Amino acid sequence: MPRPATEADVFDLCFRGVLVYLRLTMIDTVPAELILDRRTALPEDYAFLLKVHPRPTWEGHPNNGQWCQFWLARHTMFREFGEGLTDACEKLEAGQVEPQGFHEWFMPRVSFFLGELDTHHKIEEYHYFPLLTRADARIGKGVDLLESDHHVIHDLLHGAYDTIVALDAAIQDKPDDVLGLVPRMRDNLAGLDAGLQRHLDDEEDLIVPLILERSEADLGMH
Repeated sequence: MPRPATEADVFDLCFRGVLVYLRLTMIDTVPAELILDRRTALPEDYAFLLKVHPRPTWEGHPNNGQWCQFWLARHTMFREFGEGLTDACEKLEAGQVEPQGFHEWFMPRVSFFLGELDTHHKIEEYHYFPLLTRADARIGKGVDLLESDHHVIHDLLHGAYDTIVALDAAIQDKPDDVLGLVPRMRDNLAGLDAGLQRHLDDEEDLIVPLILERSEADLGMH
């Protein structure tokens, strides 16, 4: 009789779907100095409206509509999940939580995180990025840059995934191996979180000013 699916099985299926999607969206036309793990901000010619609409002016702007607010809220959620998952690993390493309790908290959350990230990227790639590029051709190279980030995110996800699988198995079957895996898990998730934070910041600096300049209705966003 087949065994029931576990949280680890669900995570494995979700993650493999993310990897297939990311491989299909890799872009190789970005200057080396602008690759995700090398840049610290978008160049001005990419974030071409950020000076006109800097971050302090976003909240309360009349063109900051429902779509933009929802999209920014999703980004906030991804940031919080990335930080929370890393923090949980640090607590496990410090002995502040028991491995079994960590496992019960961590596995459903990391599965949800990856699944929501996958959905978020697909909606952007297949709908909103093309829509924005048609609305203003100047954003095109910025969109290419954001898509190229997925190549780096793929590598970061792969490293985190391998360690998550090993840690999941150790907690269930080899508890003596758990503490030896936790530092690698923490470092992998911290690296993923750092790359994702950079990507989200740059994505916002590129797209939000255009929305504020033109409005959601004018851009056809809904």
